[in-house]
Amino acid sequence: MKQVKLKGSKDTFYDYWVREVEKVPSIEGLFVDDLRTVELAPWLRKGGRGVYVNLAGQRVSDAHICELPPGGQHNPEKHIFEEIIFVIQGRGATTVWNDREPKLTFEWQQGSLFAVPLNCWHQHFNGSGSQPARYLALTDAPLVMNRFRNLDFVFGCDFQFRDRYTFSEGYFAAKGEEYSDAILKTNFVPDVLSTPLVPSPRLPTHGFRRYLLSNGTMSAHVGEMPPGEYRFAHRHGPGAHIIWLKGKGYDLTWETGTKDIRRIEWHPWTMTSPPEWWYHQHFNLGKEPARALALHFNIRISQAGKDFRQFTRTSLNEIRFDQEDPRTRQRFMQELDEVGVAFHMEETYQVDREA
Repeated sequence: MKQVKLKGSKDTFYDYWVREVEKVPSIEGLFVDDLRTVELAPWLRKGGRGVYVNLAGQRVSDAHICELPPGGQHNPEKHIFEEIIFVIQGRGATTVWNDREPKLTFEWQQGSLFAVPLNCWHQHFNGSGSQPARYLALTDAPLVMNRFRNLDFVFGCDFQFRDRYTFSEGYFAAKGEEYSDAILKTNFVPDVLSTPLVPSPRLPTHGFRRYLLSNGTMSAHVGEMPPGEYRFAHRHGPGAHIIWLKGKGYDLTWETGTKDIRRIEWHPWTMTSPPEWWYHQHFNLGKEPARALALHFNIRISQAGKDFRQFTRTSLNEIRFDQEDPRTRQRFMQELDEVGVAFHMEETYQVDREA
């Protein structure tokens, strides 16, 4: 495989690889309006069509959108960067295997979520002969590429991570192990659009569920806001990608220490990614619950001590409702009134005032 050689360029190894070796377009900015309609380009390595998504200059993780044509399949591949896959449209199957082990095939549909075990061979197949299948993938390729700077190693390493995967008929079964009341270790989620949620620690009217997938270091969670409510402003490290699945509303996001607040309108299949340590805040303007899937570069699960609720309560990277700019709430209530939705957060505000 061709090796990337940097010649005085300010590009990272990853940047050069995407542009000169992959030769696939890359979307930048703070959001993608609709993952279903993004224009794709030929992708030789995949054997299909796709596009890279590098939002907010993250440089620790990237995303890409791929499409399989009706009755089509992608080329087999393996790599030592991790990958979480979320199915946007269609149905199909994926085959996973290690050398000298049987192949394991499982089926997926729109809304399915799974992770490819590290450095395993895998191949995706479209299960429909008349409709394309499209998926979104989150990977930590930027970190891996910039660390090793060798494509033969990244795509050709023979080491098998048997602590991550070894052949088992039930590996991708729709089951899991409860890590806590809000965290599930699993390898396959059939449909995050309808998956049951538990009450969120800070906002009990909001739903929540986190998934740890295929013994990986990346994770995902699903959150849901009722009509007439919003989330407190919060911030965290880079790499989170948020896909809105149901509802409509907007986000406010701003760099810490500035007053330059950006507003992003969202609806089903909009994806946003807040820059590193930027505050961001989600508002539900619709008449139905707003559900989102968040894919994360990393979660420091050791800090949770198997008690996610305590971990959340001790976070210092949020702005409590009683500490926010009062105009935030006022504008939200005004917009709710314009669309005929009642505000439902008086009890939540009272909790913060009494804390």
